[in-house]
Amino acid sequence: MTIFRLVGGTDVKPTGRIANPAAGTARIKTCKKSVTIVVDNFIETRRAADETLSTTAENGRLRAQRCDIWRAAEAATQYWRQRLKFESAISYAQCMEIPEGSYHPVVESKDRYAMVGLWRKALVKQLLTPAPDTASVKWKQTVPAGRSLKHTDVKPERLKHVIADDLAFLAAHPVRQSNRKATGDE
Repeated sequence: MTIFRLVGGTDVKPTGRIANPAAGTARIKTCKKSVTIVVDNFIETRRAADETLSTTAENGRLRAQRCDIWRAAEAATQYWRQRLKFESAISYAQCMEIPEGSYHPVVESKDRYAMVGLWRKALVKQLLTPAPDTASVKWKQTVPAGRSLKHTDVKPERLKHVIADDLAFLAAHPVRQSNRKATGDE
């Protein structure tokens, strides 16, 4: 049985068979420029460790590492924000005594305060997480304008330092240059 997978824009043909895909067997094939890893019938090709990356590619990898951490923090913030909205909708339905409100347990105000605290913690964690791109930095800059940080222990000075560090990182690790800058035209 031959398996073809599209990996990184090129067709990759495995060099052998997987003995038992359900058992989680793995096979690794190396060559000068890449490493092909086959695990559970999934093929992944990676660059060899001795191959050098361009500056842009290395910067992209550094930003991608930040992106994974940022997305996890963002997911937690969004979860608690949406959870609060959902609990408000349930509470309103129960106050209005419509049938849909009976599908859920009674919403207690003390539970809401605990959820607000968890949302604030998630928000602070996201604000202190290194930003992977300029859009994330702009989001951080808009948060203090609202009342979201009023009841947290984050001081505006600390947030300014975090944003400054993010901007310094992004300036030091650009992922691409415009054509005008690359050709020298200004």
